Amino acid sequence: MRLFDGQRAWVVQRISALLLLVLAVLALPFASPLDFSAWRAFAGGVLGGPLIALLFGALCAHAWVGLRDIVLDYIQPRGLRLAVLSLIAVVLLGVLVRVLLSLAAAALST
Repeated sequence: MRLFDGQRAWVVQRISALLLLVLAVLALPFASPLDFSAWRAFAGGVLGGPLIALLFGALCAHAWVGLRDIVLDYIQPRGLRLAVLSLIAVVLLGVLVRVLLSLAAAALST
């Protein structure tokens, strides 16, 4: 998988880190305690849903590049490396799909 090698991985890691930082800084002033109905209204809103999707997309990209580098550095047998990378990819994609489905359900219910 040459998509996230070398400088591309570095750029993806830095851009996703900046996105996570910006989204966290933007969220801190509005971080009042929310109950479930307020959270669901925010997630189903026009601005909240895309922001949450962007946050989790950046989080998954950041985690993928970091974990991939760790696996490539410390796991030597190719078969085990492929199995661990596949497991990480499946888990991260599962998290992202679950978040997107939850956001879609919240948007449809409001």
